[in-house]
Amino acid sequence: MSQLFSFPSWCALVVFASIWLSGCSDSDSENSAAHESVRSELSRDLNPNPPAEDTETLVQGNKALALDLYQQLRTTEGNVLLSPLSIRMAFALLQAGAQAQTEAEIATAMHYGLSGDSLHIAFNALDLALAERNLAEDADNEAVELVVANAFWGLSGYPWRADYLDTLATHYGAGVEALEFARAPEPSRAFINDWVEERTRERINDLLPEGSITPDTVAVLVNALYFKAPWSEQFAAEQTRNAEFTRVDGTLVDAPFMHNTGAYAYAEGEGYQALEMTFRGGDLAMVLLLPDAANFDAFEAGLDAASLDTIIDTLADAHGTVALPKFQFESEFQLKQMLQSLGMTSVFDENLANLSGMQSADARDKLFVDDAYHKTFIAIDENGAEAAAATGIVVGTTSAPIETFDFNANRPFLLLIRDRVTGALLFFGRVVDPS
Repeated sequence: MSQLFSFPSWCALVVFASIWLSGCSDSDSENSAAHESVRSELSRDLNPNPPAEDTETLVQGNKALALDLYQQLRTTEGNVLLSPLSIRMAFALLQAGAQAQTEAEIATAMHYGLSGDSLHIAFNALDLALAERNLAEDADNEAVELVVANAFWGLSGYPWRADYLDTLATHYGAGVEALEFARAPEPSRAFINDWVEERTRERINDLLPEGSITPDTVAVLVNALYFKAPWSEQFAAEQTRNAEFTRVDGTLVDAPFMHNTGAYAYAEGEGYQALEMTFRGGDLAMVLLLPDAANFDAFEAGLDAASLDTIIDTLADAHGTVALPKFQFESEFQLKQMLQSLGMTSVFDENLANLSGMQSADARDKLFVDDAYHKTFIAIDENGAEAAAATGIVVGTTSAPIETFDFNANRPFLLLIRDRVTGALLFFGRVVDPS
């Protein structure tokens, strides 16, 4: 492609990654005439074979980052949900172009534990493993969908480094779809937002806010992941009835509670109960952590990746009753300050950031991250659950089995959605008000 613009000494790169949601189509309906495509000649590696210890390192890092961020978010008001996998995949795509101190800081803050191709091979293998969770709809069951799509929207004519394009293609199945950011920033923003909204059934709207794309924007990198799953044991709608939910401050709110009796994986320990509810097929599950009354704050504060692993490891088959409120909420926050507190500082500094691994040798501009954003959505009802997350990185210029139990989530609880096969943590959050 020819050089269409003279680039300023400082340019802007916007990377939005990892959209999680249920029930979307993976069709490529964007207007292909609106952009050119720049791709590596390499095809995606559909048979990555990372060592088992690399996969374990990757999935353990999901828990570590989730708890790192959650401990910073727990003092905020209201419900919270984050997707550690979404955030880590977003920064993995950025990591592929980071160098020196910037690369090391991203790896540490993100708890990658892997470097170079090992990281991207492991992410590719995890992505392909999660794709195997898909189950077709049949006469008795709704489908389970967990599908990934990647797109890199880049400034037309920008000098991307060839080996960076190779990494995107080989491990993430992505190329660069060139848009005229400099000449048409707002139409470009609308174009990408439409792409995102279509693939998330409009659960993530206006992902790129007004003004986020400017004439200095270099790229918008999008990774979309779709998730939809019915419960293995669905709740009977006729058993749903209103009951009181006690908030952290002791105030009460009415909420519709679903009820069921059956076999679940269950655990209890000092100050908490834990319940795992699987989705159809049994490979994906939601785990609920219910602290004792008046113990929520202390339980939150003491929760780390190791204690979370201990709780999950003690889950055992049991029979009991479940009362769970229906809920739906969105959560959004900026990541910059939280990540800086985890040691990721140089990438946000226009003088220290080193993202030169994204650029060819003749690039005359310097890239740095201006901010990073995360937005999520979750809803559960009698049939199942759906969840969505979007991560955006804006880079600027310059115990023993228990036989019976009673699990009544009528007070604040924590939740997570995980892949039981790989151990990958997809979502983590809390519900303090289901209304």
